[in-house]
Amino acid sequence: MSIIQRMREPGTSRDRIQGAARGLRGRGVMLAASLALVACGGGIPASNSDTDGPPVYGANGPPDYFAMGPTAPFTTAYRGLRKVELYYDAQAPMVYREDVGSDGQGKFSVETLDVLVSSNPNTSLFLLLQTQRQAQIYRHRDFRIRDLGLFLANYDYVVAPTPTNVAGVTCDRVQVQARVAAQSRFEVDIDPTTGLVMAWEEHDLATGTLEARIAFETYVPNGDLSDMVLMDRVFQTSLYGVHTGAFRDALGFLPLIPELQPGVGYQLVPQAEVLVVNGENWAKLYLTDGMATCIFMDSTLPNSGGASAGPSEKKGEVAVMQIGSWSALRGTVGGHSVIMAGRVSELDLVTVLDSSLR
Repeated sequence: MSIIQRMREPGTSRDRIQGAARGLRGRGVMLAASLALVACGGGIPASNSDTDGPPVYGANGPPDYFAMGPTAPFTTAYRGLRKVELYYDAQAPMVYREDVGSDGQGKFSVETLDVLVSSNPNTSLFLLLQTQRQAQIYRHRDFRIRDLGLFLANYDYVVAPTPTNVAGVTCDRVQVQARVAAQSRFEVDIDPTTGLVMAWEEHDLATGTLEARIAFETYVPNGDLSDMVLMDRVFQTSLYGVHTGAFRDALGFLPLIPELQPGVGYQLVPQAEVLVVNGENWAKLYLTDGMATCIFMDSTLPNSGGASAGPSEKKGEVAVMQIGSWSALRGTVGGHSVIMAGRVSELDLVTVLDSSLR
């Protein structure tokens, strides 16, 4: 587990995150559980970005099924078995299988069935955490085009001339990598009839090493879901414009709004969510580059009313850690409880948080 002493100095304004590293070891389970909370809600709201696209590949521009990407996992009814291989930590590989299904109307289920390879002897705890992280797994873990305009602006792609076959589905093979500061190359097999990603691999550009591979082993369109417990939103959720008075009124406090992005090409999605969690209102914002996502949540601390915090709350205590390819952050600062997660570095999360306190 990393601690915030690695971050850049945020300055003296409001004593934002001074002394944040004290007493943070042993909180891995708490931070891992945070991924379950950040995944709750409706997923990235449609941003309707007007970003110009990249140079066009082919006379007709990007394939039509790219536009299906943001909604395909929720509008496609299916059931299947997926094999998940995660090699982000070469010393701690993780390979398991999961049973996944969608009713095509927004509800889904992801159940981890068995662990094939793991360096963690506590399989029971892993399976429990996987159950709590269903929404995060389904909405945010896998490669997916989430905002077409931003994706076309930030990523280069090539569609292979020869189709592939994944679990009996004929797919287009698409090679993708970020146009600026790329660290990974993705090989993605997409069902062109639904836009659903059937398989994807992530390779480290510097070493060529395989970092992740997730693929359907079986796939049944309109498969039987009668023995699955389907979910959509765990908590009551409402959608508002980030910079509107209605958003602030619904929250009952002034939310933290990031001014900096976690990486090249990211933008703050202009729609945000208000989640009601155990009677408390949480603001949930999204930052995305069209494929990757960073989630930013905050709630006012008890008795702070969103006003000036006491000395200990001004001082702040924030923990960060790496979970596979994700970084997670949780803590208190400036009278707010904050939870963040994304496929970005720990330093990126701290930078975004710091920018929201200016």
